[in-house]
Amino acid sequence: MKEKTKNKWIKKVTIILGMLLVFCAVMLVLTHSAKNGRKTTERLPEISDSPLYVECMPNEPVEASLIVTEDISISGLQILLVNISPESRGSLHVTMRDDAQNILFEQTLPVNTIVPGEWFTVSGEAVLESKTGYTVTFLADDSAPYFMQVAEEDYKNLPFAETVYVNGVESEYNISMGVNEVTPVELTFGEIFYYSVPFSVIALIAGILLVLFGKEKVVKALSVIPIKEFFKKYGNEVFLILIFIFSCMGIYSDAYVKGVYITSDSAGYLREAVNLVKGNGFFYDGMAGYTGWFANWPILYPLSIAGVMLVTGTNAYLASKIVAMLMVGLILTVLYLFYKKEAWIYALCVLNLGFVTLTHYTWSEVPFILFLLLFALFFAKIVQSDMPRIRDFVFLGIAGVGCFLTRYFGIYIWMVTGLYILYYAWEYYKKRQKQQFVKVIGLTATAMVSGILSLGYLFMNKIMNGHASGVSRTLWWDDYEILTNDLIQSLLTEICNIFSVQIPDFIDSYPYNLKVLLLALIFVGLILFVKKTAKWESTEGVMITFGVCYYVIFIAIRYVSSMDTFYFRFFEPASFLICLGLLGLLLPYVRKKTGMAVLYVMVFAFMLLGMASMVQNDALDGKNAYYHSLTEQWDKVYQEIPEKSVVIFSDLDFRSSYYRPDVIGGEIRPEYSFEEVCRIYQGSDYLCIKTDFAMAMLESGEYEESMAAKLKEALEASVQDTSKKLQDNAEYAIIRLVP
Repeated sequence: MKEKTKNKWIKKVTIILGMLLVFCAVMLVLTHSAKNGRKTTERLPEISDSPLYVECMPNEPVEASLIVTEDISISGLQILLVNISPESRGSLHVTMRDDAQNILFEQTLPVNTIVPGEWFTVSGEAVLESKTGYTVTFLADDSAPYFMQVAEEDYKNLPFAETVYVNGVESEYNISMGVNEVTPVELTFGEIFYYSVPFSVIALIAGILLVLFGKEKVVKALSVIPIKEFFKKYGNEVFLILIFIFSCMGIYSDAYVKGVYITSDSAGYLREAVNLVKGNGFFYDGMAGYTGWFANWPILYPLSIAGVMLVTGTNAYLASKIVAMLMVGLILTVLYLFYKKEAWIYALCVLNLGFVTLTHYTWSEVPFILFLLLFALFFAKIVQSDMPRIRDFVFLGIAGVGCFLTRYFGIYIWMVTGLYILYYAWEYYKKRQKQQFVKVIGLTATAMVSGILSLGYLFMNKIMNGHASGVSRTLWWDDYEILTNDLIQSLLTEICNIFSVQIPDFIDSYPYNLKVLLLALIFVGLILFVKKTAKWESTEGVMITFGVCYYVIFIAIRYVSSMDTFYFRFFEPASFLICLGLLGLLLPYVRKKTGMAVLYVMVFAFMLLGMASMVQNDALDGKNAYYHSLTEQWDKVYQEIPEKSVVIFSDLDFRSSYYRPDVIGGEIRPEYSFEEVCRIYQGSDYLCIKTDFAMAMLESGEYEESMAAKLKEALEASVQDTSKKLQDNAEYAIIRLVP
């Protein structure tokens, strides 16, 4: 027996020694220096999200003249191009020369191999010397790719100063071009193959433990760590918290540090929020001296932004991002309260690509989704109850008012409620059951109270603004074929957004008639599935009913009224509800299946890696946030414009309208006298107009005499040194608005 035990230990020791020898050999390789190692660093300019381009037209060269500011070795150029058609068969010829016109490298690139909107590498080795000039020439033949325009200050990370010439004419802007910088480094194979050293150490320790104690004892020892029990008990809560943190980090990184998501609607929300903070109430031009009533959109969203501004002291744009974070947190909380331990499954809807994009923009759809979710859940609770309680109707009414005060279209929920009221009225007529009567009376009373409040709000707008919703919604002329094509594309986008992917190229290339057939197949399948598994009064049935009715009503309204064309912003609230409903219908088929645990782990790991990526890439470093770069540009543009000014024929960035809410835009017609201008812009103290615009107005000879005299006077005052040209002096001619 002793001999057998001795042999067993000799065998174990021999195996361990063999493992140690293998480990030493592996570590010897991994710690050995690799030959000719080098590190490649992408040095790229900052790209604005504004659609401004430098066109590279066929046979018209775009030349970038570079003055290098530091010695640097490069392995190629990085270019970002847009407006590239997949069907294009053209090419882009790229040549780099030194100051003696010697070719350093050249490439001919088929443009259909370049992905539009993404950085693309033009390979080429070169050593660039400081204080030396180089030229990069781009020549297109049968295609017309566009570079993005880049301001000079956004080239601060690059090792050269750039001047761009388009067909021989100097351009005001640089182009979206960077370089791949290479530096020699001494790397070991362990550094080249990520995590190979720690994996080798872990493998050695695991192997030794298995040899010494056996598989059963090792597994038993590991089972003492209560990981499985912890996640079984708290996994749902941990997942929800992780989604919240991941979403907040993504909003801050993508929509503040790396970009600014402001549309014309966003600018209106932000401008009103700033005026609310200053005590101007509904008058979004109050700081500019006017009584323009805020009616284009409901008040609740800008009021939320203003509240965050007051509490945190942040700027309006960052406050809007904090509002988005709070809304995500509240949505997750609502899901947790209603769905308990299975809330993490429903919370996957927060990772929907459409929803994520909404959180980046300063739009009211995210708070609208919160109230729409609350309304649907309380509604489902009421219709499923034999005797609904009064407080449920109260909460339903509050949620309904919240829907309306975030989006006017939110009033549609009472149209759908009307269908349920008719259904329960008919049921009561047939069966005379008390619970049906209670639902009819309760829903009718709630709809009437909420409807009266909503109509009262619209009536107030009508009195103060002249239009119930701020502007005339009468129909403009539409190309209905294009509108329908946009609808088809939007519906496909919504389906792909659910899985957080873009429309695959092979589907996107389908003609629209085939896309319709594809959508029809998908919808028929969904209808059959819902019909088989859902009940109208179930939570899932209510969610899907309100979502589908949203789609139907919105599409019908869009075909008879004016607004933007169909796209994800309009449809995402309904898609969110429908996805929650479909998840609820699918859950019985997958509950307690191994696949659910796998899905949990995959999404959990995805979010952890995403958060680690943001930290590692300095995506949360607010010191150099794009927002700050943008406001620096605005500061320069506005530096000559006094407080409470009207800018005539304004070409100011519309996104900055909230940044200087004391400034408005305007125009002057040739027949206007100066007194008329003063009367029209009575709220402003100054009139500002670009000097070149003012010169053109004077030279035209069309403007009324008193106004022309004021323009001439302002132009003379703007030229401080008469020996200089006008454009070398003040950019604006400024007139004091005193009749």
